Amino acid sequence: MKKYISLYLGTLMIFAFSVLTTFHAHRADAYERQLTDIYQSAMLSALSQMEDVSSVLQKALLSGHALRPAYLSTAAEEAGQVQRSLSLLPLSHPDTMKAIKLSNQLADYAQTLMSEEQLTDEDVRQLGLMIDACQSYTAMLQEKEETLTHSFPENAAFYPEEESPPLDEKIAYPTLIYDGPFSDALREEALPLSGEKEIGWEEAARIAKSFVGEDRVQKVSQGTDTYGPNPCHGVTLLLQDITLDAAITKQGGKVLWITCRQGAFPSETTVEACREEALRFLAQRGYENMESTGFQVYEGVAVLSFAPRENHVLLYPDLIKVQLRMDTAKVIGIETKGYLQNHKSRGLPHPEITETKARESVSPLMQITDSQLCLIPKETTEILCYEFRCAYQEQEYLVYIRADTGAQADLLRIVETNVGPETV
Repeated sequence: MKKYISLYLGTLMIFAFSVLTTFHAHRADAYERQLTDIYQSAMLSALSQMEDVSSVLQKALLSGHALRPAYLSTAAEEAGQVQRSLSLLPLSHPDTMKAIKLSNQLADYAQTLMSEEQLTDEDVRQLGLMIDACQSYTAMLQEKEETLTHSFPENAAFYPEEESPPLDEKIAYPTLIYDGPFSDALREEALPLSGEKEIGWEEAARIAKSFVGEDRVQKVSQGTDTYGPNPCHGVTLLLQDITLDAAITKQGGKVLWITCRQGAFPSETTVEACREEALRFLAQRGYENMESTGFQVYEGVAVLSFAPRENHVLLYPDLIKVQLRMDTAKVIGIETKGYLQNHKSRGLPHPEITETKARESVSPLMQITDSQLCLIPKETTEILCYEFRCAYQEQEYLVYIRADTGAQADLLRIVETNVGPETV
């Protein structure tokens, strides 16, 4: 009997040990996966932050004294973020250690320039070298991120021990004796619809169907209402092969937005054909004198931005975005909030300085290729500016010079992405 009890207890102990071992193994795997996620997140953050540093330093290089300190302050802050992100990684590769060193020196050097009235030729040269170094290290980190993804946790260091050219050694850092267009400028507030009548869902459905096109809509049904600052009736429109959802303001019956449930279409037409159709569509619905200000393409959907022009002034705050499918060049979406929120008779001021005078505020490092008068949103106000499209080292920029004082109001870099040009 004792023999069977001993055998039973032994089997039970082996089973318990097996369960405990399995539990700890699963727990270790979970910790390993969690650690890998932390490393990958830190690496991706460092990549994004290093790209931001490069972009902001370029703006500091090309800006006047009014905006340069803000850009340098941002660069110093972002460089510190790079340091913190890279410090979370199990670094052993010389390049990444140099990236930490570079980000530290970038932060310090940006601080030294913040009090400078004008950049000297040496400052310009140093900033150019720093920007080059940022871009080189960004490319290096992108390459190493793939290594991290595929080799950790087998190799805790995950970077091969190989030497590479010391990019930052050519930068003569100073002695550290010193202790930083407008498509999303929408305010979350009620639209100016006071005095407009309240409408019911049936009227909202009629407005939505007429807006999309009577001949295109096969069926209309009730959608989901939205609330907040601008309560809307929800309307669902069934077309021949797609379904659209629309939001029609309960006060005033304005089309606030329309979106398509389907997300991809064959790219069988051009962006230019879509632009022409969008302008025709807008004009027929009362949005006149509109001009294209930019576009992006996502899986056969063209998203184009338009702003009206008044007395030769382009009104960026009054932006409308239109979505078109690129197989038929038909409108399948629209966002009118910027226009409904801001469009009014403004009584635009006359420029107090000439375009020739405004050009003097553009960095001599840049070549001006085009110009126009425009109104831009700036925090809670609007500013009349000269917009200068410029080129510098094979990159394009938009520089905004105030038409009243000649001071620089903003600077945007045009970045070509796989979906179209963006401004940063």
